[in-house]
Amino acid sequence: MPSDLQDPAIRPLWQSLADRLSRGDDPAAIKTTTVHLTRDAQALIAGWLAQSAPGGRRRPLQTNSSGTTIPVPRLLTALGYTPHDLRTLIENAGIDIPDTAGTRTAAHLRRTAIDAYAARHLPDTPLLNARLRSYGISEHTIEERRFLIDSLARVRALLPLPRPLPLAILADRCAGDPHYFDLNDNGRGALLVLLARDLLHAQHPDTPAGERKLLARLGIVADRLSQTVLLLNVKATGDGPTDRALNLAWKDRRALHLTLHDLTAHPPQLAADQSLLVVENTSLIDEALERHVTRPLACTRGNLSAVDHTLLALAQEAGLTIEYAGDHDPWGHAIADTVRRRYQATPVAMDAAAHRAAIDAEPEWRRNARSRCEPADTESLLDPGSLQARIYQENSALIDMLLGPDKDLRRYAARPHSGPPGGFGHSSS
Repeated sequence: MPSDLQDPAIRPLWQSLADRLSRGDDPAAIKTTTVHLTRDAQALIAGWLAQSAPGGRRRPLQTNSSGTTIPVPRLLTALGYTPHDLRTLIENAGIDIPDTAGTRTAAHLRRTAIDAYAARHLPDTPLLNARLRSYGISEHTIEERRFLIDSLARVRALLPLPRPLPLAILADRCAGDPHYFDLNDNGRGALLVLLARDLLHAQHPDTPAGERKLLARLGIVADRLSQTVLLLNVKATGDGPTDRALNLAWKDRRALHLTLHDLTAHPPQLAADQSLLVVENTSLIDEALERHVTRPLACTRGNLSAVDHTLLALAQEAGLTIEYAGDHDPWGHAIADTVRRRYQATPVAMDAAAHRAAIDAEPEWRRNARSRCEPADTESLLDPGSLQARIYQENSALIDMLLGPDKDLRRYAARPHSGPPGGFGHSSS
């Protein structure tokens, strides 16, 4: 065995081979390795290889921008080793090889076992099993994964339910936690939706309302009382309980909260001769009451939830003209785009002109503060990818565009007052 195996110039060669073994490569399958080496290291290796060459003739190694390519079987022969001894050679050269190959084998065994466990307990759910297989697994999470599979299997055994059951009650009975399958970002609610798709052979729902509708076909009801939409001045033509509630609220000129249950169990027949303005913030509905606005209004309260999608779908099916107005920020523009594409709504008071008018309506102190931290260019202010595009819907100019002017507020803003600069109306500057 050469005495210069531990020469620092050769270390990159041994490290590259150690990396291959740590990945689980079969030593006999490693035919070459390419590594960056100094000229001295190349000469040393060429000398070793010459010992196994006919007549001891040296041949230049292949070198390019990727490094120098070393023929591993010839190197092992020259040094008196076999592929079976490659690990010993590398360790003799002073390189430790982590047992990641063993770790990989153990991980593979865990993965195989847990996938088989899921397939055994959820035999008729291919989509669900495919999703579970895509999740990472470790020795620390194996028991958690088994519990998840057991919980899904307990749900599967109950479906379809003999009568509607709230999701929280189902989750408590099957997982010991009423929030275990919440339809939010914890991911487990999405697995429940996949379970429903498998059992019903259904397409993937592309809205929160679609997810809840799919679950309801199996008797699982989610968020139908906790999710509400706020309406004002909306008329209905049917005779169901939701229609009557809408018309009574319209007659009394008061705002009305409708639940997801109202809109799904007793969907109203909305009058087609209405133009529905959908706003992002409840403050606009509150202000509309003070201004005695008579046009039909609805509020989504930010991102579209299942109840919002359900209302918008009912309005579209009834033939209503739908308009949408939101905050001038990336989220507001994203919601407006969704409502436009899905429900053929028209965004209002959200273009560059409205944005400029909203900025001009701000008090001087606020415009000065904005100019110090935001670009002056309107187009960059409107860029949906920029967080600097933030103008809230409560801006006085935007409110006037959406609800019409209010003389009482004009009189209030014209009065002198003390305290911090601001007020409800336009800046006098």
